[in-house]
Amino acid sequence: MRKILLLFSLFLFLFSCHSNPQQRREPGERMDPEKIADRMVERMNEELKLTDQQQKELKTWFVDSFKKRGESVRKNKKSREEMRAEMKKSREENEAQLKKILTEEQFKQYRENEAKRQQERREQGDRRSPR
Repeated sequence: MRKILLLFSLFLFLFSCHSNPQQRREPGERMDPEKIADRMVERMNEELKLTDQQQKELKTWFVDSFKKRGESVRKNKKSREEMRAEMKKSREENEAQLKKILTEEQFKQYRENEAKRQQERREQGDRRSPR
């Protein structure tokens, strides 16, 4: 009888752990621009040792940027080429803004870190989809 109770308790415990994972976003759910900006500034602060003023400026700029991007995506169902051109323009504007906020050394480090992350994403993509 004890073995049955023990097995039943173990089963309930495992079932409850599996059925209650950490909060995850639904597939169509968008993250809040504030949360995204916080994460970006936090990551950049760890990598670049930002000043308090830089953190404030970046957060404000990131929130505005993410809101504009979200509105643009929702409103515009453009062709792939138009979206690419818009994204390229946005990236250029982002880099110009970052150059204004970061020091030359911080911006150089930022570019190096982004290049590494981009390479890692490419490698992960290659591993996911065999050709």
